[in-house]
Amino acid sequence: MAEEFKELMQLMRSPVFSNSVRVGILLILLGVDRITFTDLLKSIDLSKSSLYSHLKVLQDNGMIIVKDVFTISRPRTMIQITPKGKTALQKYLELIEKYSKRDVK
Repeated sequence: MAEEFKELMQLMRSPVFSNSVRVGILLILLGVDRITFTDLLKSIDLSKSSLYSHLKVLQDNGMIIVKDVFTISRPRTMIQITPKGKTALQKYLELIEKYSKRDVK
């Protein structure tokens, strides 16, 4: 269990998992194929500049892909979790679950 705790703490020190907003963004993205910047903005209740900053950190760490898509009505910014992002988030959640179910004496 000590090794799993170490691994969890290491993850939580990373730029991705050290911030609850970024974890929340990944959780939202895990449940959908992709989401528009506007819909994510409504879901997470942040300023545009703050959301953009969090997305930049996630993108720089390979957790998400941000791309502009041209639609009939207007261009839209789409955000999608990467396989690396899914794996990292699932590992984070698995470690939290294991730690929370530890046998406390």
